[in-house]
Amino acid sequence: MTQKVTIKEKIYNGIFNDITEGIYSPNDILTESKLIEKYNVSKSPIREALIELCKDNILNSLPRLGYQVVPVSMKEVLDIIEFRLDLEISALKRSFPNIDDDSIEELTKADKSSNSGKDQGVVANWMSNQLFHLELCKLCGNEYTYKTLQEVLKQSSRYVAQYFNSAWDKSNESNGKYHLEIINTLKERDYESAIHMLAKDIMAVKEQIKQTYSF
Repeated sequence: MTQKVTIKEKIYNGIFNDITEGIYSPNDILTESKLIEKYNVSKSPIREALIELCKDNILNSLPRLGYQVVPVSMKEVLDIIEFRLDLEISALKRSFPNIDDDSIEELTKADKSSNSGKDQGVVANWMSNQLFHLELCKLCGNEYTYKTLQEVLKQSSRYVAQYFNSAWDKSNESNGKYHLEIINTLKERDYESAIHMLAKDIMAVKEQIKQTYSF
């Protein structure tokens, strides 16, 4: 049975999505009154959602001013990418006994889906790209690992609007290539090459960001 989404959760997700889509920029101030008007609800669910967003370090409460969108530091971006590298490679290694023709077919479908929205903008491209990585992670058969990657990718979405606009245009094509290479090496049961290509895929984003921001 699908669990019903509460009003608080809808508002939380709405604000979070507006941040990841760049509607709210880093350091922007959100107010309860504007959010009440936007979502046409009472103060209670708005405040509950804002409290949760503050707990998750997405917003910062500023007394008498409102709620500030917390900027994502470059160190946080790079730390997330490195954590993804460790997590996804570990999951891939555990997936090797589960690789069969059916799983290759599902990965191929995910790759096609992840490349179908290349012209829809940075955020849409990023969201589509997650499909492939989640499908690949699913093969390890560990639900906790899968849910952890889901959360990591969700949090990664916060830095998309802040840092990705310039870097994504450069890396998007190469990322699609890496996905295909991962699939091909898994078909051939060349697992060492699959690990190598996954690492290149994840780290390509880091390298592009570093080049774009010159550090």
